[in-house]
Amino acid sequence: MRAAVVVLLVLPVTAVYPQSDSSTLAWREQAQIYKSEGFEPVYCFGGQIKSSGKRLRHSTFSLFTPNTDMKCCGTLLNNGRTDQHGHFLIEPLPQGRYFVKFNAGNSESVVRFAIVRGYERCEAAHVEIGLSQARQPTILNYIDINDSGADCRESDPHCFRK
Repeated sequence: MRAAVVVLLVLPVTAVYPQSDSSTLAWREQAQIYKSEGFEPVYCFGGQIKSSGKRLRHSTFSLFTPNTDMKCCGTLLNNGRTDQHGHFLIEPLPQGRYFVKFNAGNSESVVRFAIVRGYERCEAAHVEIGLSQARQPTILNYIDINDSGADCRESDPHCFRK
């Protein structure tokens, strides 16, 4: 009798994994498509921007969808400004390809990115964008883990929500 109970308990648990793996696989495939098109896949468009290692404070930026040729800049979606620590946040944002123009001093930089899965709020992920005059902009993806239970301060490097 015990063996039958164990089998009944194990079957529903193992039935969940194929669904989870298929959705994860679909996200990975979509991310690879975006990457091959030159769009950096991200899960949330909130974080911090730096130019040559310095935070871009109070810098204006504009968010666009691509035009029909997948070039910048199609439809303007949002205008914003980074805060005093170079933090920015746009939410919600549906799945798709995007361009963002940052005004860094006297120059303008365009960053290409793609949202892999649409979101309402940036919960546990953020990006760090690095601008350099010598090369293309870089986007680093981070998953935030805060197990201390304490809120972060605005001056903390990975605290982008106010």
